[in-house]
Amino acid sequence: MSWPVGYWILLVAAMLQSAGPARPGAVEGAGDELRLSLGLRSARLQSLVLDENVERDEVRKRLMNSDVSGQQTTQTQTRVRIIPGTCPLKFELETVGEVSSETTGLNAQAAVNSSGQHRFEVLKPLWFDGSLFRTQKGYGTIQAWQWPQRVTSRVGQRSPALAPLSDRLAWNQVLLLQPRINRAVAQDLSRDVLPKIDEQVERRFAQLQERWRLLQAEPERWLPDRRISWSACATESEVQIAARATESGSAEPVLVLPEAGSLLREQEDVVLLVSESVLGRAANAALEQALAAWGGRIVPDTRLEELRQRMRRLQGAGSEVEGTAVAGAAAAAATLYSLEFAEGEALRVQCVDGVLRVLLRVRVVPRAGAPSDWLQVRLDLRGEVRGAGVWRVLVSAVEVSGGTEGWLALVGGVVRGLEGQQVGGEQPREYALEWLPGGRLYLRQVESAGGRLRLSGVLQQQQ
Repeated sequence: MSWPVGYWILLVAAMLQSAGPARPGAVEGAGDELRLSLGLRSARLQSLVLDENVERDEVRKRLMNSDVSGQQTTQTQTRVRIIPGTCPLKFELETVGEVSSETTGLNAQAAVNSSGQHRFEVLKPLWFDGSLFRTQKGYGTIQAWQWPQRVTSRVGQRSPALAPLSDRLAWNQVLLLQPRINRAVAQDLSRDVLPKIDEQVERRFAQLQERWRLLQAEPERWLPDRRISWSACATESEVQIAARATESGSAEPVLVLPEAGSLLREQEDVVLLVSESVLGRAANAALEQALAAWGGRIVPDTRLEELRQRMRRLQGAGSEVEGTAVAGAAAAAATLYSLEFAEGEALRVQCVDGVLRVLLRVRVVPRAGAPSDWLQVRLDLRGEVRGAGVWRVLVSAVEVSGGTEGWLALVGGVVRGLEGQQVGGEQPREYALEWLPGGRLYLRQVESAGGRLRLSGVLQQQQ
């Protein structure tokens, strides 16, 4: 037997590369349940999710029997407020803004040049049940202050000698009408500002809903025979989003209860918990897709050699393993042997003892002679920090079991050479976040224990 068998096993392991900077402790009890859980620190989200906007517009309108024209500048800040103890999750978008204006109002009596400084505060309630975002029409308060800067009466324009007196009378009349003017301006702003903010929020959450739908499609693709139920709740300190897969015909309720207690530890802003069952299903889905593209469950050594060379090139470039299957490629004839993968779940994943354990069920089919017994190849994957910004995954231990002594010795001698091998390219520890402008997620630790993979991180926002 030659080296490509071992490299192929390593390549399959690359589909599942996950490890962390430090050896983790035990994680209590996910068991064999198909479940995902995501925890986000509420206070951190509220402090980081800030949208600031400045708009400049021309003013052209009819108000209190006057034609009003000029310029206005609207400055807004939008924050998220998470309501603790809600399930489904309830939150509010709080938009606070100021409108500064310089306008001229023309009517039959006078021309009034005014400066305005108006403040508004709008709350828009939203709910998220893990699958759908629901919104309610926004509401709030508007305070308007409009100050006359200059008043020119029509009488004064026609009779310059009377201008000082008529302008003073017109000025006094504007001052008497000031409370009414401020109310009219506030009502006008409510007709302009509130619908505009509502439209902007609805548009953004329609986009967010579409992105979330695409994310949800991934686990549904991994688990085509399962019904996935989602939930989103808020505790006193964090937001918890959970997904649970049940049998397609199950009569269980859709509500997925959040984890008991806090998911986050001190100095963590985000944590993702993935059960080993979900990892195994995802890995098997990727393996089955690859085998279908390669033409079946028996893969010849010539194809394995191609995959080994591609993997080495990717490692040299520091890239992630991508495109390992070539759709529609014809299977070449084996030179010495082929590798056959078991029907059903040829691959299992275990999260134990601080490692991600990959179990492959394969047998070797020589070109001449009887095939080997069905063997179980175990690879333990562990992470190693390479610097402040990168880490990598290594094979820390291997084991072959389940066959006769001759095959165990032969295959075991090959796979032992995988110990210390790197799986895929080096991985970054910082990732840009599309939903947080200028924000990044720093991967703090990845733990594998107690039947779950636990990834924790810190949210950072660049100024």
